[in-house]
Amino acid sequence: MKKQMLKSMMIIGVAGFFAGTLNAEETIKLKTSKEIPASIFGTQTHFGQWWNYKKVLPLVEKAGIKWIRDDFGWQNIEMEKGVLSLDDPEAAKKLLKTNAYFKKADNYVNDANVRGIDVIMVLVYGNKHYPYENFEEFKKGYANYCAFAAKHFKGKVKVWEIWNEPTNFAIRGAYGGSWNAIEETQGKKCLWLRRYTDLVIAAAKAIRKVDPDATIIAGSCVFPINYHFMDLLKAKGEAKILDGMVIHPYTYKLPPEVSPYGGDVIAKRDGMSVCDDSDENIYTYSSIIKNTKAKMKAVGMKNTDIYATEFGFSTYHRTLGSVAADLGDHIFEGFSEAAQAKYLARFFILHLVNGIKVAIQYDFQDDGNSPKHMEHNFGMVKLPSSNYEPKPSYYAVQRICSLLSDPVKQLKPDWQIAVRPDRYLTSKNWKYVEPHMVWDGQTIQSLNRVEKYLFKNSKTGEVMLVLWNAVRSSDRQDLLSDVTLNTADYTGFSGVDIMTGKSFNVNASTEAGKTVFKNVKIPDYPIVIKMFGKK
Repeated sequence: MKKQMLKSMMIIGVAGFFAGTLNAEETIKLKTSKEIPASIFGTQTHFGQWWNYKKVLPLVEKAGIKWIRDDFGWQNIEMEKGVLSLDDPEAAKKLLKTNAYFKKADNYVNDANVRGIDVIMVLVYGNKHYPYENFEEFKKGYANYCAFAAKHFKGKVKVWEIWNEPTNFAIRGAYGGSWNAIEETQGKKCLWLRRYTDLVIAAAKAIRKVDPDATIIAGSCVFPINYHFMDLLKAKGEAKILDGMVIHPYTYKLPPEVSPYGGDVIAKRDGMSVCDDSDENIYTYSSIIKNTKAKMKAVGMKNTDIYATEFGFSTYHRTLGSVAADLGDHIFEGFSEAAQAKYLARFFILHLVNGIKVAIQYDFQDDGNSPKHMEHNFGMVKLPSSNYEPKPSYYAVQRICSLLSDPVKQLKPDWQIAVRPDRYLTSKNWKYVEPHMVWDGQTIQSLNRVEKYLFKNSKTGEVMLVLWNAVRSSDRQDLLSDVTLNTADYTGFSGVDIMTGKSFNVNASTEAGKTVFKNVKIPDYPIVIKMFGKK
């Protein structure tokens, strides 16, 4: 899919009816990261592994993505025990001269800063000089490494993330316990989670000593674990030690609006349900965020900032591979490139309307060349051997970054929006059943309705209505709906298709103080109706 020049369709109001005329102006003025003052939109990079930051960062900047998340590996920095000295002001300079990994990290952080891209740095994982078996020594060594990193990158790295997915990487394996920390619900102790909590406290305190203004976050990829984690922080008198909670809201085989963390079966599995209850087996991401923020407030955290530091959709082919490494039979679905673009666009907007502090798509570039390997195909662009060819998701995200970054904010006016029909209609002769998922025995349905949100550019005054049909991506025709606004304040309208970048005609009329858009095609991805000329 090639990037397309955009044209706008402007509808001029005359006596309550608006007729469209094609305008030569672009519908979206695409912006680079440097041109965007702030946004929540980010992507995971792997410069700490093998990616070429000199080739990749310009593509990130061109997309208008404001954040990157990368890792800073302890084992690659403290290769000789004790070289990370906080007392020696020249220690980092000495290490930069001899450690290629450290030098690369220093270079890509500096390059990101120049390009107007903010950095979240993940402090990972273990070190052979500090065995897990001796937890106190391990904790002390890790905290020292975290402080060393924070001191060196002070003013350059915006956010420090302590560890990554402790239930999956090293911590649980070293200390034991269930993946969802169910023991804590049963009145028992989950040792790995308690070790992780102690590690977070030690690391955060060490970072604060060298940079009192640092932003520090931590948390788990499993929603219920964060509840136990927050309880443990409160019990230790450290509820205010973090600046935000980490979540990894992968939906695996589901559309982005719903999550496999609700319902009676899941509540029994995890000892709790973090979603709102639903008689229709619909368990929404929005309710998870609402409830998590309420929990953060209840335990006394300093704020309710949530960082979604990984989410994404792989485009791998879900075919059992010839070798185990292909992981064809995996909990993640293998989505088409078009579905990946649609779902990422929907998810980014969901993060925005739910007040997520930063949202990091995983990950920017494909990580391997096996079409059957799940981990190899999360990228929005392909491998260097394919000349970083963009997938459709790259362009969709680029348009969202330009449209919905600062100075654009969500608008919640005192008038309502109605969409009719707001879902696929059923027939007395044949009932269409929206595809659903059975997850660990729990039925989970798609949201199956039109999502509708308003945004306003505080600088230009332009208002944008964003619509999409929140169903599983399929081959069905788009909804054809009438959209009614309980206001007649606006006199001009233009439509933008996020997937194609093309403008579309908006048939609008006013009657009895209301504005009606007739026969709007609402697909399974976001479209935007711009509104201007307020009376």
